Amino acid sequence: PTPEQYDAIYDRGGETLVSAAAGSGKTKVLVERLMVWVTEQGADIDDFLVITYTRAAAAELRIRIVDGLQAMLAEDPGNRELRRQTTLVYGAKISTVHGFCTSFLRENACQLDLPPDFRIMEDD
Repeated sequence: PTPEQYDAIYDRGGETLVSAAAGSGKTKVLVERLMVWVTEQGADIDDFLVITYTRAAAAELRIRIVDGLQAMLAEDPGNRELRRQTTLVYGAKISTVHGFCTSFLRENACQLDLPPDFRIMEDD
């Protein structure tokens, strides 16, 4: 990683905002940051909320996280913790902003006096 990317990956001083042009490595930084939390800090991958703007970007994030975990597991096949994280990633909250908001509303429909089977209106 570049020095700036390294700082974003390893900074633990508070909130971090990564803003950069397309193709500059934002997704790589986010995935590496998560990998460090999971492998070096002992966090579970499903403890994080990872949100982005498009479904394609959310799917790409999940694939890259799975690929990263599987690559580490290939280097250390007996690592039970990595194997567990590889299972947990499929239940992790990796979605779009809209997807997260919809899930939140469904999970709290009773408190919000919403019908739990509400639907999102399509653009057209």
